[in-house]
Amino acid sequence: MLSVEKQILYLISSARDIDVKTLVDIYEARDVSPQIIRNSLSRLKKDGYIESTERSRYAVTPLGSEFIQTINRKPLLIEKTWDGVWHMVMFEVPEADRKKRDAFRGGLLQLGFGLLYKSVYISPWDYKEDVLRLADNLGITDWVTIGEGTFVHNGLTPEKARGIWDLDALSEVYLTKREWIRGHFSPSLERLLQEEPLDDRALFVRFLELGETIAELGLSDPILPEELLPAEWIGRSCFLECQQMLRTIACSIPEHSVYRTFVSRITAN
Repeated sequence: MLSVEKQILYLISSARDIDVKTLVDIYEARDVSPQIIRNSLSRLKKDGYIESTERSRYAVTPLGSEFIQTINRKPLLIEKTWDGVWHMVMFEVPEADRKKRDAFRGGLLQLGFGLLYKSVYISPWDYKEDVLRLADNLGITDWVTIGEGTFVHNGLTPEKARGIWDLDALSEVYLTKREWIRGHFSPSLERLLQEEPLDDRALFVRFLELGETIAELGLSDPILPEELLPAEWIGRSCFLECQQMLRTIACSIPEHSVYRTFVSRITAN
């Protein structure tokens, strides 16, 4: 799913029911064309994430709600204590169903699994419900095996984890994002917050922009427990910095604003 589609799905689930014109108006400020919005809505509907409630209005489906819950749940792992149990997914999908196999592999990587051996993926976190749902949607449950336990020989060290999840490359991503946040985004936001009256639409555009960045980081970062991370790891502090800034933006949008509904999940916490 493209990033704009994920964000539109998030907005629809926040508002529960929304019309196309509202979405077009929102994304006009981000230079996203109306056609891209309509194409995204068509794909989301085709994939079963949203449904038409009436002409040009959409609501999220149970499948769409499950997807949003999965995305929202991953950042919560930052504060979670790991119980030391590893979760494994093994599969052998026939070559004739290669597209399904590739889609399944891509879904596992987005959840945060790492490739231990060929077709053997591991995660310190329990994603079995998400994995089973993904396998079921692709029609490959008979070729997928899920297990959990601990390693009794040749277990994973931070050095091995660094290679399995390519944490060096991910660290570069975080360094680039932190430079952008501190050098560009944050100063621009501060100027915006000092304006009188507050421009709620401009604030909401910043909310969407930062939210998209956080979503990208969440999909790239397996959110490994501290025991498996390098001592110099900056991912956790950078991610939390972005989340705190997102909350600041959400709480700064006036309660009477038409955009307040879309940030209610953030302001309620």
